[in-house]
Amino acid sequence: MLATTLAMVVCGFAGTTRASADVCTGNPYEASGAPESRVQALVPFLSSPRWSKEMLPSWEAERSSTPWTSELAYAWYRYARLWGTTGTVAWWVMPGVGCDIKGEAEPAYGTARAGAEYVEYPAEVCVLVYTQLSIESSTCENELELSKATPPVEAERNGQRLLSGFAPADTASVEVRFQNGSARFPAVGGIYGGSVNADVGKALSATDLPAVVARTPADVLLVDQTGLFTTFSESRPRMKSVAARIHARIPSTSTLNLGHAVAGRLPHDSVLYAAGAGTLARRVARALRAPSPRPLGAGERKMFGDVTRVVVLVGRTD
Repeated sequence: MLATTLAMVVCGFAGTTRASADVCTGNPYEASGAPESRVQALVPFLSSPRWSKEMLPSWEAERSSTPWTSELAYAWYRYARLWGTTGTVAWWVMPGVGCDIKGEAEPAYGTARAGAEYVEYPAEVCVLVYTQLSIESSTCENELELSKATPPVEAERNGQRLLSGFAPADTASVEVRFQNGSARFPAVGGIYGGSVNADVGKALSATDLPAVVARTPADVLLVDQTGLFTTFSESRPRMKSVAARIHARIPSTSTLNLGHAVAGRLPHDSVLYAAGAGTLARRVARALRAPSPRPLGAGERKMFGDVTRVVVLVGRTD
């Protein structure tokens, strides 16, 4: 019996590598270090030296996740990577593990005794969809080579249907047919996702396509860098204040709170921008009375370059 499990951590301290229990047996679960090389080969953008840290983002609230979604891959949290965003939603990718209970009818694996029940943990890649730091949906896949796109996992939030799924690595986009129409979604690194109006109804089928559909970058992402291990409740007023000041100066601009960064603290807000977004970044900096913005660095481009136009590292004071 295959019980595909999803991996997530609600919040924790740097270096923590223990989830509460093994999803199959209930025994204590120990982290096994970095994700398997074959997992990183499937999604090569999993690791990032600055942004893939335990407190980014600070996922503290859950709406539709199971306890295992929040606990099993605590060990993998540091390898989470931002895959895509909208003005209110973020798609994150991370390694995980599945749980396959083997029995007498199946061949023994490794040192397991023939005929005895034992457990295998196949490596998986997981996609988790968040709105305002709360889990909306999650899905994992342990097949390295898919013959076709998988049906999407769906969640409905604020009149939008949020989707995520998997496709062969050479797929450029995925067309999903709904009860009331169809839509195409970008596919990058074997993963596809996006949002549509909830009126389209439930998804009926998914077809991988060679035509490229670009991801639409979010306007502004906010990263709380007011201090190491700041809690979500403590940072909320500051983050809301920053978002409100940007909106007051640039009403058409949306902001998305990504949570906490681990790498130290900043005394003031710092504004970074992707290629072509210098004008917007300067307007954001003026709204926050922040220093002159700078382009995203090499590691920052890897993390944010395809999914946002401007990043604001929110500091402790104005």
